[in-house]
Amino acid sequence: MLKAYPKFKKGEVEEVYKNISKAEKKTLKEYLIYRKARGLNSDDKVNDVRRYILHLRHILGKDFKKITLQEFREILSLVNSSGLSSNTKNHIKVDFKNFLKYLFSDWSSKFYGFEDIKLDSSSNEERINSGTIFTREDINKLVSHEPNLFWKTLLLLQYEGALRTIEVRTLEWDKIKFNVDGDISEINVYSTKTKKARAVFIKDSTPLLKKLKEEQENLKQKGIYVFHSKEDPNQPINKYHISVWFRRLTQKTLGRKGWNYLLRHSRATELYRLAKENKISNDTAIKFMGHSKDMSVVYTHLDKKDIQKMLKEQIYKEKELTPEEQSKIQDLEKKMDLVLELLQAPKIKRAEEIIKKLGFSS
Repeated sequence: MLKAYPKFKKGEVEEVYKNISKAEKKTLKEYLIYRKARGLNSDDKVNDVRRYILHLRHILGKDFKKITLQEFREILSLVNSSGLSSNTKNHIKVDFKNFLKYLFSDWSSKFYGFEDIKLDSSSNEERINSGTIFTREDINKLVSHEPNLFWKTLLLLQYEGALRTIEVRTLEWDKIKFNVDGDISEINVYSTKTKKARAVFIKDSTPLLKKLKEEQENLKQKGIYVFHSKEDPNQPINKYHISVWFRRLTQKTLGRKGWNYLLRHSRATELYRLAKENKISNDTAIKFMGHSKDMSVVYTHLDKKDIQKMLKEQIYKEKELTPEEQSKIQDLEKKMDLVLELLQAPKIKRAEEIIKKLGFSS
């Protein structure tokens, strides 16, 4: 068994698959069919499960049916100490557990109910917060520093359209209606997550999309997908390639690694913030994002200062005022007290008296 979680280069996972026995290949194939039957309907997710199992098979160095409790724990230790992200570690551990449950009917007693598997519940919170969300300034920097038209277009489109990664990867050319309203274009998106279609309107990305289409046509590389793989224009680009590219770009441009799915979160945060400021309706933001109303809260990543300010202004009415504003309010309060005093008087004979006491000229 290996002593550290390996770094796999392109093609190495398939070499692992080639070297396992026919019986193991059959088991893996049947397991993936089983997972699909239980709702794992995304090809990307199925491929992830397959890849992670092969990773662990390479570490173990033998058929999973021969794994011991000690080896199970050693593999978990290698996953935990690896340089992988918390989110990836969680996925690997969950897939590992599910696969072993499929293999062993006595999994509960054999692996002590998988009590050794500890998931990092803070991984998403660490990634998605006010410090990791991209500002409009960040987006402008990333777009300007990306020299390649293909990547520049993908970046701006995913942000402006608030698209999920799978939505931007699998976007087809015939789903784009250019300039339906002036310089605004319409994109028809079908979400594999919500099983619903929605229309997304973009403006800033339109010139880049047109230019990319022209470039692909001139180079005879235009296929079904806007962002296709290098090997086949009729296949979408792999999400792994997007992740590697984006992490490198953010590290080089912003000095920190970022994840491209945060482009959607960043756009959502921007839209819901505008809704809170009553600059757009909340329904507009919800429809643009393709969310349920409950999800608008999840995607509003306010930091503590934002929350404190909102509490003061909207709940406790303690908005910080300038000395001039405070003076005007005090003056108004005095005048209101006078109005109440006059209204409570038995008789008010002259309107001029009210005007005089309030300091107005008749």
